[in-house]
Amino acid sequence: MFRLKPSSIVALLFPVFIVCSAIPSCTSCGLKQGGGRPETGRLADDTYKRLRDSIFTNPGYVLAEIDSLQHDIADDSADYYKLELLRADVLCNGDNSGDKGVDAYENVHGYCLRNGDKELEMYYWNYYGNYVLFNLGIRDSARRCYERAYKLMEETGNRSGFTGLCINLADAYRAIGRSARASFYYRRALSWLDSVGSTENLFNVYVGLGQTYAEIANYDEAEGYFKLAGTMLDSVEVYDKFFYHNSYGNQLYFAHRYNDALRQFESAAAYASELRHPSARCIAATNMCEVNLMLGNIKEAHKYLDLAMSWLRQLPNDALSRFYIYSLAGDIALNENDLGRASRYFIEAGDTSIIGPREMSLHYSRLQRLHAQLHNYAAAYHYLKRANHYEKLINNDRIRNQIAEIELRYRQDTTIMQQHLVISEKETEVRTLEVQIFLIVLMAMLIISSIVIYTTYKRRRRVMAEMNLRQSLYAMRLANIRNRISPHFVFNVLNRELKNDNPGIENLVKLLRTNLQLCDRYTVSLQEELEFVDTYVTAEAPSLGNDFVYTKHIAPEVEPSKVIIPSMMVQIFVENAIKHGLRGFNGEKCLGIAVERRGDATVIIVENEGNPSPRTDASGSTGTGMKVVTQTVNLLNERNASKMDIDMKCKPGANGKSAIFTVTITIPDNFDFSPMKN
Repeated sequence: MFRLKPSSIVALLFPVFIVCSAIPSCTSCGLKQGGGRPETGRLADDTYKRLRDSIFTNPGYVLAEIDSLQHDIADDSADYYKLELLRADVLCNGDNSGDKGVDAYENVHGYCLRNGDKELEMYYWNYYGNYVLFNLGIRDSARRCYERAYKLMEETGNRSGFTGLCINLADAYRAIGRSARASFYYRRALSWLDSVGSTENLFNVYVGLGQTYAEIANYDEAEGYFKLAGTMLDSVEVYDKFFYHNSYGNQLYFAHRYNDALRQFESAAAYASELRHPSARCIAATNMCEVNLMLGNIKEAHKYLDLAMSWLRQLPNDALSRFYIYSLAGDIALNENDLGRASRYFIEAGDTSIIGPREMSLHYSRLQRLHAQLHNYAAAYHYLKRANHYEKLINNDRIRNQIAEIELRYRQDTTIMQQHLVISEKETEVRTLEVQIFLIVLMAMLIISSIVIYTTYKRRRRVMAEMNLRQSLYAMRLANIRNRISPHFVFNVLNRELKNDNPGIENLVKLLRTNLQLCDRYTVSLQEELEFVDTYVTAEAPSLGNDFVYTKHIAPEVEPSKVIIPSMMVQIFVENAIKHGLRGFNGEKCLGIAVERRGDATVIIVENEGNPSPRTDASGSTGTGMKVVTQTVNLLNERNASKMDIDMKCKPGANGKSAIFTVTITIPDNFDFSPMKN
């Protein structure tokens, strides 16, 4: 776990945190050119947004994309070097090609100096500060890089990356043990986000404040900020989730809540497995090792120690990681009373100037235990004094940071009070203006209301005049209808005069009467439709000759009176069969209608054997009837889940001189015909 204490493990966490705060702060700001020049850099912005998830998981792919984009733009343009800045970051943090990354940083800096591009130089110092802090571990130099970037931001007036840069400055101050100053910059970023109503980087601010208060042992306030950050976990990337759980686990560890810390470190380890950066995996394994050691789970501690050692071999220049892991390995050996192995681990841990007082205190406490068990009491006493010395430094730093943090917050509160007074005065002015605006708006509404009322009155008078005119027209139409001869009267006269004298005329009259009854109905029952078809076929039969055969079969399970279909649908296909297939055909003329059930649908089949020449069908007909059928089916199918279907097929007859035409109409049960009425 490295315990992830502020002065020791922060450098190992930062290779992950670079994506959480530093990069977004640079790229999300738009990379706008200053000095009155047109805005450029959208290419670099869009590239970062598109590839940000792959920087750690697939750096090779990101580098290939950068190469492809740079190939298409001028090699001495701002766009080119903004992409080069992204390349440097990938090489140093995702691809672990540190030397190539440094060369890319130098190329960008050289371009800034040649062209006086202060905005790009601001981003350069921000990125390069990340490299110095995260990869080289030179904390104070990193802080100076961020301060140069901050100064350039003030000069250019570009505040779009303000929060990200404040977070980086806060991280740098926290890395050198100045927690109060770190809290100041975190809060400055928080105030800026609140003033502009943005949530960009808000997650990182909350996590940073949680870490800061954990370092000065204000665990209650730290817990509050971690919980605020926890509400935003669903909207952040994998590396942010890893960083959150790792940092929250540290806070719980400092508060001696080891079981709670274990759960957070388990979540961090799960997200670390998705990242390709060995530092994240090394941190996760080390944290799991130490918290299991504190819980007495020696076997589990050994397992994660081996994992940490394997990842450490991929970080040959990380002296801080090596020191902490080997010191932790010595602690495990001490718990197992293997003093020889513990001694070797403590020797291999070495000593380095970048180790913070908290880690040195812990390391010397372990050495004191080792020499006490070896009965070398002089050495044990020596290491005990050194451990106490560092513990005093830690307590002094903690108290000093607590005092400084309270002082800074008091200053901020005083400034806020002054701002509130100014705001109150402005609010009074605003309220006066609001009253004036209210009166103006009220007058305008009264005028508009008067205009609307007058316009409505005029419109209603016009509508009433139109209604009176329309009623007059209706009256004229009714009078005209009364003067017409009723078709029913004509049919009655024909029936009376021609009864028993001409069956053909009688059938024609019946056909016309039925057609008149059905013409105003959009749907009919299948029984009514088939009766109408029978009448029509009877009227046409004499013209087809004695070799015309008409058959009709209705399956027993079909109740025609309960099946609803569009009016005239079957008649149209029967009429087409007679007109195009049977009339003029030399040979036996067969026309058949069959009705059957198939699944949840009623199927109507119209089949005839006749002329093999091309005929009208639903897909290519120019006839009015077939167009109406096609349009009707399409309209109804748009409103129904189960579709009505009309299938037309043609095949040669048995003698090869005729063709068999088959039309299959499928009507699903409970089909909705109401759109026809609308």
